[in-house]
Amino acid sequence: MERLFGQGGKLEAILAGYEPRSEQAELAQAVARALSGKEHLLAEAGTGTGKSLAYLLPALSSGKRVVVSTATKALQEQLLEKDVPVAAAALGREARVAVLKGRQNYVCRRALAGYELLGGALFPRPEEAQAFEALRPWLASTDTGDRSELPFEPPQAVWAEIAVGSDQCLGRRCPFLASCFSEEARRRAQETDLVVVNHALYFADLAVRERKEGARILPEHEAVIFDEAHRLEEAATTWLGGRISLGGLRRLARDVERACREGGRPAPGRAIERLQEAGQALIVAVAPSEGRARLRQPPLALAQTLSERLVALAEALQGGGEELDALARRALHAAGDVESWARGDDDERVAWAEPDALVWAPVDVSRTLRERLWKAGPTAILVSATLASAGDFSFVCDRLGLRGVQELAVGSPFSFREQVLLYVPEDMPDPREPNALRRVAEEAALLCQLSRGRALVLTSSYRALRAVADRMRATIAYELLVQGEAPRERLLERFRERVHSVLVATGTFWQGVDIPGESLSLLVIDKLPFQAPGDPLVEARCERIAARGGDPFREYLLPRAVLQLRQGFGRLIRSRADRGVVALLDPRVHARPYGRVFLASLPPCRLTSERAQVAAFLAEGRVGA
Repeated sequence: MERLFGQGGKLEAILAGYEPRSEQAELAQAVARALSGKEHLLAEAGTGTGKSLAYLLPALSSGKRVVVSTATKALQEQLLEKDVPVAAAALGREARVAVLKGRQNYVCRRALAGYELLGGALFPRPEEAQAFEALRPWLASTDTGDRSELPFEPPQAVWAEIAVGSDQCLGRRCPFLASCFSEEARRRAQETDLVVVNHALYFADLAVRERKEGARILPEHEAVIFDEAHRLEEAATTWLGGRISLGGLRRLARDVERACREGGRPAPGRAIERLQEAGQALIVAVAPSEGRARLRQPPLALAQTLSERLVALAEALQGGGEELDALARRALHAAGDVESWARGDDDERVAWAEPDALVWAPVDVSRTLRERLWKAGPTAILVSATLASAGDFSFVCDRLGLRGVQELAVGSPFSFREQVLLYVPEDMPDPREPNALRRVAEEAALLCQLSRGRALVLTSSYRALRAVADRMRATIAYELLVQGEAPRERLLERFRERVHSVLVATGTFWQGVDIPGESLSLLVIDKLPFQAPGDPLVEARCERIAARGGDPFREYLLPRAVLQLRQGFGRLIRSRADRGVVALLDPRVHARPYGRVFLASLPPCRLTSERAQVAAFLAEGRVGA
């Protein structure tokens, strides 16, 4: 690792402007030790450490097959297109690497053949048929069938017809197996040293292996590196839970009708009609118009009816051939999900409804992860810029069920005291007051005038997003980009290119956003990002902690909010030349004792409550300018 990362090392020789960073070398050495010693490692690496190369080089040097699991496609693309080629050049050899995605990301040849067999009748709406025709040149020439190759985003209704998920795939029984794009991607992965996946696919592979001995999605591997590891609990909760939606029931009905048409047999129309009626009756009865509604006692009679009709559909399909048998199994699996949801709440699980969907999830995933992954699985290395709360890893260890794991925290090479001014005004209203969002929008607009746009405004909810964006639209002189008005990556591309624009966003924009340079000089955060206490999953987790004699605020809500704030804060400074202001518009930082916890968890930087100092700081320009 010293020969690669140190002064006069390989990276310095091949990367123009490379500066050896002790933090990066320390992380790389810890990863190398963990891989050779087969010990789990939990590592926090501050922004600018260069963590991707710090784990890629020891992984490729280890002689082991390693899976790298990420939370975002953007990081997967960065690894494949930028970091892996650099690592291979530093090692002086070719790196055999593959990106593996879920089946729904690849075109299905059987689905395409079915479309042609039906004479193009699959898309009754003219705009969908036109969108499919626009795909034809790519479909005729693609070697991978991977959706990410497309220069445009096809309508989801069209893509859903020509790609299949794991629950629709015939697997080894498919007549198109030899030319299947998804299977070819898996074959390539079997021949590589490094396989890049996302967290959802990694957990899907774990589930497949548990259900059937010898079955797998990913190749056998000796180690896994979870990058963006702060997202693991979220991914594991989804994996261990279940979801029933009107859209999913409609897709099942549509797939049954199509399979019957292709097979030249009548569809069980009455069974399909009764199924859709039962699904509509149940979901409409409990689903809110927006948000999530907890259901401590779900309507058992309606749920039982839906489950019975799914079973009836399965019985009508069984014995009709391989594809209809596969659809029957899918209907039975959905019936199991309905029954699991209908069990409602207990100490271990929580059930809720969303618009058009029913969801259940475990309250705590720590024991399952400990038994199924950390004890029984490969060597695991968990890396993120935000894993510790006030320098302590115990929160993440408790949430993920990690015991006796090696820990490492390396700071950022950036000089935050020079590069960042933290602005926390004292005259803002408490976020719970009726006029709070109006004042947030007013203050954000004033700050955007000082920064001449070049601002990212992060809100803590979609309600706040809409309110702040609507007020700012009428008061600022700069182009306003708003989450939801265009796809995420397109918004970020516009924000990078249009230097004086302002982007208002929430949710996933708190993390995984990389905007170095002048386009992001001001980061506005509306309030401390505590999770909504009324969210069913949050509420159930707090109840579980309280039932065990703990303090939900100190043990769960506060450390979660600290990690989320650190994620948001990390969007501003992405290089040594960056310089800017973080405006945290929440007076509780000064007024409440826990405000000190948030400040202690952020990188050390200058703090002010005066807008005049913000203006002076922004007027000074970028570092080195």
